[in-house]
Amino acid sequence: MVALLGLASALIYGASDFFGGLASRRVTSLLVCFLSSVVAVAIAAVALVIEDPVWSVDAVVLGIVAGVVGAAGTWAFYASLALGPMSILSPGVAAIYALLPVLVGVSLGETFSASGWIALIAVLGAGVLLAIPRESDALRVRPRAAVLGLIAGVGYAAYIVAIDRTPPESGLVPLLMDLGVAAVLFGALLLVGRIRRGPSELAGLRNRTALTQSLVAGIALGAGNILLVMGLHLGDLAVMGVLNALYPLGTVLLAFLVLRERLSLLQGLGIVLAVAGSALLAAG
Repeated sequence: MVALLGLASALIYGASDFFGGLASRRVTSLLVCFLSSVVAVAIAAVALVIEDPVWSVDAVVLGIVAGVVGAAGTWAFYASLALGPMSILSPGVAAIYALLPVLVGVSLGETFSASGWIALIAVLGAGVLLAIPRESDALRVRPRAAVLGLIAGVGYAAYIVAIDRTPPESGLVPLLMDLGVAAVLFGALLLVGRIRRGPSELAGLRNRTALTQSLVAGIALGAGNILLVMGLHLGDLAVMGVLNALYPLGTVLLAFLVLRERLSLLQGLGIVLAVAGSALLAAG
């Protein structure tokens, strides 16, 4: 169940990133982050009412921390996707995102069987293969996009560690807090930009295509986050971190199908290895 939750959340996250990246090519990434966060908050609020969890100080505080670092990661990620090829930058962020939770999980005492370690290494290897660009694509990745990708990877890793430390009985409380904080932060930054730059800062609200793409990104973001929290409360940080870092599968496949971005041979091998590693984790 944990393996399935991790893989499902990764694929849905990938779809969210794809549509968020598309919207960021039409309007500012900050506006996309705000709109998608508001939609995700609404989804989390409905799910929270249905779940009826236990509220606690730890759940609220860690949820707020997750919201801050997650917001930074999301903004940096969308901004990087707006500057370069999705099929390269998305896997590059995932490679960073996959490794850090494993290191934290192991340092906290998480242990695995031999097959579990093989599966984790296979999925990590898949992330590396997905991140290896074709030579022509590597030349298209700007230094600014690479720096933003690094910030995104670290922010996402810190986010999943913070959510993992919340009490299992808190359910989706941390998720509601983190999405709410992110929406408030993005909204405040938009307000500051509106004051400094005038109406042009919110001109993107008239772009219906970008609004639709942001809405879809927010729906996927809310759904992916719900599955992530459920998986973290049921299983290990390292397992969920590695599986969730496979979100480029969704982004890369959609970029291939919709934008006609080509896949390299190594990326194709990475997809096969990711599926095999996930299946081994599920079997274990």
